[in-house]
Amino acid sequence: MFCCHCGGGPFGGGPFGGSSTVATALPTRFLCMTLQTDLLQNPVALVQVAPGRLMVAERDGKVQLVDLTSPDQRLSQPEVVLDLSDKVFSKGDHMGLLSITLHPRFRTNGFVFIMYSADTDDREFHHRQLISRFTLSSSNATEIDRFSELVILEIYQSAPTGGQIWFGSDDHILYIAVGDGSRARRRRFDRGSFSGKILRINVDVDPARDGNVPYKIPDDNPFAHQPSTLLPEVFAYGLRNPWRCSEHEQRRESKKGTGTARIVCVDVGSKFSDFNIIQKGGMYGWLDEAFSPCHDLESCRNTTKLKSEFKLPICRYLGIAVGGLIYSPWNAYLFADYLRRSFHYLKSTHSGTTWLRGSVEIIDNATTCGPDHSSLSDQTILNLQQTPDKELYVLTVSTDQTGDEPNGHLYRISAPKADAQIKSVRSRQTSLTATISLILCTALQTTMFRF
Repeated sequence: MFCCHCGGGPFGGGPFGGSSTVATALPTRFLCMTLQTDLLQNPVALVQVAPGRLMVAERDGKVQLVDLTSPDQRLSQPEVVLDLSDKVFSKGDHMGLLSITLHPRFRTNGFVFIMYSADTDDREFHHRQLISRFTLSSSNATEIDRFSELVILEIYQSAPTGGQIWFGSDDHILYIAVGDGSRARRRRFDRGSFSGKILRINVDVDPARDGNVPYKIPDDNPFAHQPSTLLPEVFAYGLRNPWRCSEHEQRRESKKGTGTARIVCVDVGSKFSDFNIIQKGGMYGWLDEAFSPCHDLESCRNTTKLKSEFKLPICRYLGIAVGGLIYSPWNAYLFADYLRRSFHYLKSTHSGTTWLRGSVEIIDNATTCGPDHSSLSDQTILNLQQTPDKELYVLTVSTDQTGDEPNGHLYRISAPKADAQIKSVRSRQTSLTATISLILCTALQTTMFRF
């Protein structure tokens, strides 16, 4: 079996949908949401600079500091700490300021890394993607000096595409997820292109030792010593639009410092999303002769173009997924749906060969969630992130907002307070969930992976 589906639509029922495929139904899970601020503009990513203090990146080019530690106000008033709106090219989907991350030694060096889209005069390309390093202002420790920008990497793209940057939790190496950015959709396998790849570079350079270079190649990169195969920066390839990736902090394959922490990336398409476990040197995606993905059961079974070296997804979701993270209280992968404005979770069976999808309900009840509880009303989910202190946050944008008024929201997600009252609700909803929400997903990865 080549394809894996975990959504409704044309694959509901049969081998990929319906309660007939689910031996043991996953229960509906419940979460609470609390609004932290509604004064953001298209928020897409966040980082924690200190407990209760978040930097939120806005797609239009600003970085806002949100202080959640003030006891005298319920909703935080964001403060602009970096404004790149005159440099960021945000005219189109998957464009703008896309990602922000802090250097592992941020407290001592003040380095902030940002990925953003910029315009280009080269008519052959649509835009540039820049990965740049900024430094906190020497005169104001809460502001980022925009004139401190050091461009680490510049990638020319032929079409709008997303991306993300983060530092490996066990190797402190910078990872860069880059979308295909090509109307022909072939650059993901182009050996001379950064597009459609997961890149891995070491930004801790010593000018006296390494020369005047913005980064160096880690010796253990899969193609570091094979320049004729792929660019040495490449860690994995064959991706379309890896919108969000997260690391799994448990069950690592080897000791700290080897760069082998589990990475889960959601590769987003126009109709479906693939959940991939990123492996060193892995090739992802499969193509037919017309360079289009196989997206129905028969073409997947019958295709002769499927390369044996391709790493297949653990699950294919019929929808636009917003990844996602390992939510440790459930020991499951939590993600959202961009269009359906809903939350879901994936969990593997004990053998690791089958994946199930369960539904998540956001409770709109003061008794179980407290007086400041919130709900998603006319809002689209843009990102789902967890901070080092295990706080879970959701970034959304209002769909009915017009003009220049703030349209972005930051929510904190937590478990319900009154478990006893939740159980009665769960018992009434589980039967429906087993029928219409729980879909079987077959694990296609050959490497065992369980949460």
